[in-house]
Amino acid sequence: MRTNLLADKWKRLIFCVLFISATLSMSAQQKLQIEQVFDRFARAKNCKMVLLRHTSLRGFQLDVYKSLTYKNLAPVIEPYLKADRKQAKKIKEVIEDGRVISGYYMMTPLKEGVNRYILFGKGTKNSGTVIYIEGALTPDEIMKMCYSQR
Repeated sequence: MRTNLLADKWKRLIFCVLFISATLSMSAQQKLQIEQVFDRFARAKNCKMVLLRHTSLRGFQLDVYKSLTYKNLAPVIEPYLKADRKQAKKIKEVIEDGRVISGYYMMTPLKEGVNRYILFGKGTKNSGTVIYIEGALTPDEIMKMCYSQR
């Protein structure tokens, strides 16, 4: 009888470990590489980060708005953008002289009705801006928000 109890406990423990591993694996897929850019450079020299939660920007409701303006870091930030580009559901880029200078990536939604976007623009001397947005915005609304007259 005691052996069966011990075997049942081991089975439950193994089940719990497998369940937790699967859950962590699924949540890891929700992670974006660009988050590491914000974490790494939020307080770095020549960088400025803005974080807004549950706000309105140009008439659009946003759950999260993060922007990072940087100088002299484009080569360091580029691999993070390229990694997220591979996971993007929708890609819009502006190419000038064979080089991507700006664009946005629509990522897999967090949940129903919560879309995620990465926007970026590259300047001169390895400067630029990276923006992360979460909210119910559609791709058309992102374009309106970015390109409408202020």
